[in-house]
Amino acid sequence: MAYLVAGLIVFFGIHAVPSVVSFRAALVKALGPLGYRAAFALVAGVGLVLMIVGYAAADKEMLWPPTVFARHLSFTAVPLALCLIAAAYTGSNIKRRTAHPMLWGVIIWAAVHLLNNGDLPSVLLFGGFLLAAVLGIISANRRGAVRQTVRVPAWRDGLALLIGLGAAGLIAHFHGTLFGVSVIL
Repeated sequence: MAYLVAGLIVFFGIHAVPSVVSFRAALVKALGPLGYRAAFALVAGVGLVLMIVGYAAADKEMLWPPTVFARHLSFTAVPLALCLIAAAYTGSNIKRRTAHPMLWGVIIWAAVHLLNNGDLPSVLLFGGFLLAAVLGIISANRRGAVRQTVRVPAWRDGLALLIGLGAAGLIAHFHGTLFGVSVIL
């Protein structure tokens, strides 16, 4: 469990850096834009590895049992979450509705996984992502995040859907192999 907690601290700690504008600016000045991005990616990667190793090794002490409702909700909610995450990077019209499609996607993904996994390591992992995404929206809004105002071609929306649904299909297919829990009925 120590690796999981350390990974959460490292991963979310580095993701908190952009919300401290003066600290981020000092790091960019000291490392240069490319050096900052490289250091950010390296630290985030270390945190992610620690989380994965820690989660896999942790005892799964159950706090609540998963429900059939939560399992069925996942089949709709996770593809929606992945489409929102894809929309953040395709410049789709979804960004006209919210300035934070990726963070909303993470919120949906984490919430559904919390419902489906009632063990302590899952609460720490998915609860951490849920809390970080909510705080990320609050922080970005305080820094002046704005929704996209210009309508973009519809093919960008289609691309977000294609990427999101394609990722959902791949994850569903390999979920059992990667995470030890099959999501295929």
